[in-house]
Amino acid sequence: MKTIIAVAECGSIGRAAIRLGQSQAGVSGNVRRIEKYFGGELFHRSAEGVRTTPLGDWVLVKARTLAADMDQLVSSARSVAGGADRLRIAGQPCPTMLALIPLLPRDVEVRVDHSADWLLQQLSAGSLDVCVSVEPAGFSVPDGVHRKVVADEPYAIGLSRVHPLADRPHIGLSELSDNDWVDTPFGDSGLRLACQQAGFEPRIRYWVADPSAARLVVRSGRAVGLFTRSAPDGLVLRPLQCNPVRRRTVLYWREPASALIRRLTNVTVNNRTESPF
Repeated sequence: MKTIIAVAECGSIGRAAIRLGQSQAGVSGNVRRIEKYFGGELFHRSAEGVRTTPLGDWVLVKARTLAADMDQLVSSARSVAGGADRLRIAGQPCPTMLALIPLLPRDVEVRVDHSADWLLQQLSAGSLDVCVSVEPAGFSVPDGVHRKVVADEPYAIGLSRVHPLADRPHIGLSELSDNDWVDTPFGDSGLRLACQQAGFEPRIRYWVADPSAARLVVRSGRAVGLFTRSAPDGLVLRPLQCNPVRRRTVLYWREPASALIRRLTNVTVNNRTESPF
């Protein structure tokens, strides 16, 4: 189920393999075995990636429901086996999450994961009590969940020093419609939505989870990308006209964690050191 969900959401076997922590060949083999079991293709393959077939759409809906139910079942079983309800905390590897970990009780369950989509799915399913995540555009806070923005930064365009627009004080997204882009494979940067609102579909050539590798791609002149002001590292950073894209790091929690959240009031966020992804 998790393989089908990851491939469908990532739009690529390779990006799904990164999310799942598996080899590309392993994920591809799993998809073929699943398709054989269901008796038909779940994905259309092309040079641009993969997309679900009508059968794949139907299986994906069922898989998401079953995956959420299974996560809840496993979580409940572990609580029963442990004799007590344990707080379940997860987040992306950002300064807020790293500041939280040393302050947490030793009996909590902690996970650090790059994928905001996965984290927020677990939160929505009730499988997490606390979540620290970049908030995707359009995300609706589930019932029973509290939300606090702990960092709010505008994205800037990262360019190489030899890029034709590197000397401009501000850059509009539409001026970069013919450029190749680098983006995170986890779908939470807001790049695609912002470019669509600017009137074009970004040509993403590089899907990179590691921020230092993303900066290397941009410094080489092969692509442009969205970065926060905290990550120059040899890049030319130029503000976007009207700042149409922002990066919000949000702390979410469910009611069982309210007492813990109140004890964590000393946690602060330094916007200048927030991870760009």
